[in-house]
Amino acid sequence: MIRRGAIILALGALGLTLDPAIAGTCLSVDIMNPAGQRVSSPYGVNRTGWPGASAGYHQGMDIVNSQGAGTKIFSGSSGPASFYNFTGGGVIADVTSGDTRFLYLHMNTLTLKKGEVVSKTISAGDQVGTMGCAGMKQCAPHLHLGTLLKGSVLASTGTNGRAWKMGSGKGASPMTADAIKSALPQAWYYVNPEPFLPRQLPISTKYPDMAGGPRDTTLPKTCSPGANEGAASETVSRSDTQSRQASISAAAEKATGSEDHAVKVANMPNRSLYIELARINATELTANTFDYDAQMDAALAQLVALYALDARPAEARP
Repeated sequence: MIRRGAIILALGALGLTLDPAIAGTCLSVDIMNPAGQRVSSPYGVNRTGWPGASAGYHQGMDIVNSQGAGTKIFSGSSGPASFYNFTGGGVIADVTSGDTRFLYLHMNTLTLKKGEVVSKTISAGDQVGTMGCAGMKQCAPHLHLGTLLKGSVLASTGTNGRAWKMGSGKGASPMTADAIKSALPQAWYYVNPEPFLPRQLPISTKYPDMAGGPRDTTLPKTCSPGANEGAASETVSRSDTQSRQASISAAAEKATGSEDHAVKVANMPNRSLYIELARINATELTANTFDYDAQMDAALAQLVALYALDARPAEARP
């Protein structure tokens, strides 16, 4: 049976819509005044050697707005929250929303004793601090937003995007595709915050090694890290490097089960055209996907989508 996620990709490429597959919790409200809001430092990039940035991979995303220092920071989701000071990192709000966690770093406002942790349950839209870099020696005011998924959820997303186990240092390389599939169910893993934002934001500093290449805006809201955020610079295991075209061709010609029904009932004169279009579109869809099953599903989903648009049986037409 064709996976729902593959059908969503196929229909999206053809201009049709379905609810996006949700693997986590999205931020439902703006986390700061949206005026002039932009990403000043994107997620997953290696900032070693960049002026004013710490060495290693950026396991979060820096956001600023026109107001700057003093702007109120709000939780974009509901759930249990812990507030604490991080040495050299300012005030942190750690909000757990189901299988997703959001970290709001480099803030001011809360007065906490050394080692003190304040915990309470908050709602989306509650203020958690202000932008300001309390206790940091060098810091241009910004919000560092970190997003984490529980391993059981991350493993099911099919992403080949950059991810790190919480606690791994900035010098650690991104996880391989196989490591993501084998993520520990109860552990937490850093993922790209972009698909969890309530709105797409402009990116003002485009690093050459950004996931998916330099971009002007953040990824669309999906509430789940997707395969399209992968980058060629990432480490890919040998088992995930099978021939894409071969798998797509084999899947498109698969002659068993209900998956092939769309082609069988199509008008025979157009059959070859539909298959060829399916192969081309599936190749584009899986350009950043290293999952063999996902490649086959994408091809099959294309056939179903094309049939739904124009491959109706001749006897059903007026």
